[in-house]
Amino acid sequence: MENELSSFEVHLWGLGNRLRGDDGVGVYIAESLIPIAPPWMRVVVCETVPENYTPWLLRDRPKELIIVDAANMGLKAGSVRRLALDELAEAVFETHGITLPLILGPHLGWLAVTAIGIQPEQLSLSLDLSTAVRRAASAVISIILNGTWQKIPRLHQRKRSPK
Repeated sequence: MENELSSFEVHLWGLGNRLRGDDGVGVYIAESLIPIAPPWMRVVVCETVPENYTPWLLRDRPKELIIVDAANMGLKAGSVRRLALDELAEAVFETHGITLPLILGPHLGWLAVTAIGIQPEQLSLSLDLSTAVRRAASAVISIILNGTWQKIPRLHQRKRSPK
């Protein structure tokens, strides 16, 4: 039976290429969440073609989209950071030909977007995640299930002037 359109408040997209080691971490997280996701969350394994899933956003009209992917942020392997859509150009998301800001641009008037980047250790041909990235994936799964993804540290803190 199909859920009502308003039942999915959050979509989570798992991006990556599972054949390139740590690049598959977003797919790994999404596949792990599918059987245990809360009823208000639609989990989608996008792999390397997130643009194919934008019609689901239009159909469900979620309040928030969470994107999980390996991201080269210049940090220690397994580091997890939260990125706003305007910061996605600063971290290199390895898997897509079309940029996420371009894909999601038409939806930004009504959709909040949060990207969770995990620093990869290795991107060579492999079906296995490195130990550091597997540990980070477990932590991200717990964070998603707890609904506390907004507490993940941001890649760059906004500069604030002293008062």
